[in-house]
Amino acid sequence: MTILYFAQAADAAGCATEEWPVTLPLSVDEFWQEAIRRHPGLAALRPHCRIASDCQYLTEGQQIAPDGEAAILPPVSGG
Repeated sequence: MTILYFAQAADAAGCATEEWPVTLPLSVDEFWQEAIRRHPGLAALRPHCRIASDCQYLTEGQQIAPDGEAAILPPVSGG
């Protein structure tokens, strides 16, 4: 699974992208658990971020395919 981190999430993770060796789909909650286990600084961002997979925002009941791409997207503002 390819993980993309944006803005504050990239700062908290210390990287913009990484690969996770996943063989089964992950629910959004399982995804967050793994992300925070790997990068504890993401815990503070969880209430404010959205997860997207394959260009779709996900909700708590949805899953991310093991060969898919997931992005952690903090809130954005435009000007």
